[in-house]
Amino acid sequence: MVAVESDIIAAGAQIIWVLEQGPQFQDGTATECFALMEELGATQGWCVGDDQTKPDADVWDESEFSVGRGFDLIVPRSTMEIVFSSSHGTPMGNDNLSGEEILAEVQRVAGDL
Repeated sequence: MVAVESDIIAAGAQIIWVLEQGPQFQDGTATECFALMEELGATQGWCVGDDQTKPDADVWDESEFSVGRGFDLIVPRSTMEIVFSSSHGTPMGNDNLSGEEILAEVQRVAGDL
């Protein structure tokens, strides 16, 4: 993801990092999210700490998109509808797409608009 984050932005997308839980199983906060971005070398996007979402904390962790660890969503601004999703993690059933594969989906969606 980090290797193609500028390409994703150039394709017309915005990256929003949602941290459901920190590396030591602590609450997913914006501060922990920024620390993870820094550790990964990411320089693009917004950070959301799932334990700080309002009015209900853990809204992303409890969503159907979260299967184990994380997920990707593509939501065109023009419709605000989720048109693509994939999941990351070690449990069975995750897609585990690479940054390049996510970029291809962003480009596909942008081309369809």
